Amino acid sequence: MTALSSTQYAQVFPLNAAMNLTANLHPANTAKDVFENLSKPMKERFFDYQTWRNRIFERHSNLAHMLSTGYFLAEKFGNLADANARLKRADEALKLGNVKFGHINLSVSDDELCDIAEQKARYCELKIAKNGHNLHVFAQLEELAYSFNIDAPVLVSPYCSTLSATSLVGALNRFADPIWWRRKLRKIQAVTIEQLARDLRLVHKKASAYVSQPTIQNRRDRKRKSEQIMSDLFVVPNESNPFEEFETLQSIIERSHTSGKQQAAELMVRIRGFEELADMHGHRGEFYTLSAPSRFHSVHHTGIPNKKYNGSTPQEAQEYFNDIWKRARALFAKQDLRPYGFRVVEPHHDGCPHWHMLLFMEKGDASQVRNILRKLCTQDTPDEFKSKTTRFKAIAINKNKGSAAGYIAKYITKAVTGDCIDKITCSQAGEINVLPADAAERASTWASTFNIRRFQQIGGPSVSLWRELRRLGQGEQGKCEVANAMKTTLDTVSKYALEKVRQAADSSDWKAFCLAMGGVQVKRKDQTLRLHYQIPDIVDQITGEISRSETQSPYFATKYGDQPANRILGVAWDAVVVITRRGTSQILTETDIKAQRKIMIGVSEQIQGWHDDGRLFEPTKEEMQFLEACVLEDYQNMCLFMDYEALAGNIMSDEIANLDLCH
Repeated sequence: MTALSSTQYAQVFPLNAAMNLTANLHPANTAKDVFENLSKPMKERFFDYQTWRNRIFERHSNLAHMLSTGYFLAEKFGNLADANARLKRADEALKLGNVKFGHINLSVSDDELCDIAEQKARYCELKIAKNGHNLHVFAQLEELAYSFNIDAPVLVSPYCSTLSATSLVGALNRFADPIWWRRKLRKIQAVTIEQLARDLRLVHKKASAYVSQPTIQNRRDRKRKSEQIMSDLFVVPNESNPFEEFETLQSIIERSHTSGKQQAAELMVRIRGFEELADMHGHRGEFYTLSAPSRFHSVHHTGIPNKKYNGSTPQEAQEYFNDIWKRARALFAKQDLRPYGFRVVEPHHDGCPHWHMLLFMEKGDASQVRNILRKLCTQDTPDEFKSKTTRFKAIAINKNKGSAAGYIAKYITKAVTGDCIDKITCSQAGEINVLPADAAERASTWASTFNIRRFQQIGGPSVSLWRELRRLGQGEQGKCEVANAMKTTLDTVSKYALEKVRQAADSSDWKAFCLAMGGVQVKRKDQTLRLHYQIPDIVDQITGEISRSETQSPYFATKYGDQPANRILGVAWDAVVVITRRGTSQILTETDIKAQRKIMIGVSEQIQGWHDDGRLFEPTKEEMQFLEACVLEDYQNMCLFMDYEALAGNIMSDEIANLDLCH
């Protein structure tokens, strides 16, 4: 049998690997150390540190190898006292809760964490069942949640500033939901373990770039389980034929704008559109890189711990950049500077974020924008600068050397898919020995763990509106939806602004879309179209009318019983609303679909039996001639009308077909 490597052994036996790694670490025996030990209290002088750290490793067996590696490095670059202090802080960080409500060990597996969530939800459910839905119970459960660093649900309804009965019921029902607890605990666990790995100096290019190995492994396991579940679920539109072929949830996710290749393609389309607009208006493009001060970096590019690091998290570093950008926008507004473009956030090798910005502006504004950003980026700890570009680096886009989109394209592909990249480099640490696809996965995991928005558009029209218009369908299908909403024909709809905006979105032309929306620098309130938000009501599939009745809308309340927030229903142009989210779907398993098919086969056989027995008759020729005589043709709108006055004496009906002006 082939012997396991040290890495494989640590994965299979993390506790044994941890004990073996730290077994030979003992206090130094120099005269100075002996004298310092004699000056300590008797309890500390003969304390068995090996047994103490082994108990910590056993308590957190899933993370034992990570803790022991950090302990070993702390002793190597410092001393045993520093290593013991770090291990003690790690043990305390992994213990969540207090004496009153108990503690949660954050080093447990995901399955164990789900069981803990079930227990907490059950406790809340019993508390509510015993005492009812009232503020006293809410205060008790709020204290429970706060003990585990979880914010309680907000009581105020989205549509009023005062407490309502439904909002109290909804908040309490959230406490009793295991999924609510599971999401909160998973988030806390991920952030705690990842920040702990950074504090132990285990996240850098020579160990594990961007994120720690336990975090990336946990993400892969959960993603694999999720893909398996999604592949077994099918999206079945209401009133569809069960004998049709249906898409799986996984296939829909893969082609959504959040999937890797689709996300990268959409970002490049928008960046290219901004560049074309800048060329048309004679604007100048500049590329900026913003870096954080030394206190946010846990290690140097060599992997040696940074003594200036103060334990800051990537979230705090992101807040530092957000504050700089907030102040910069205020100064831009005072001087009437209106840059537009994109911002990309990516991690350094040690997990500390830095910003890349591609901005377009009028040529005369470039120096002002550059000076404002440089001044704001260099105000913090200026004594750390090694060069003028340490905190802020500006590059003027040279069209002779390449397009503006090319400057930022590699950062997008590196962060999303890793395609067409030979090697991964870090501006702080140089080349990183990791495959491009793995680097993209690690960057995505890093952003998800710390809830960091990686891509943000600066200026320009709403991309959500762009996506909603693309939901209408391609070509004539989308055009027909707009024509029906405006109650006009296909021949005349093209002259309206609504159709021009839709056509630009349909053809993936961001430049034309920006121009049709009023320009790249137009304010949001002055844009041609706007998103139409509404309480998610049911849309009648026959008339196209929106039902505002609480009793008729299945979406008027959330699953927790309180009032839902507004959702996007469509796009609006003046008084015209184009509904982009019609109809509803069911999520069914393959077993459910097979059962529906069996039911339909039984119904079909029953109807065929009626036909064979003569109980199901077709209309006679005379009846068909009478019905055809009652039909009126409208050649201009290409549709048929029924003369109900002619039918009044023979047929009574409450149903009126919807008016489709396109067919």
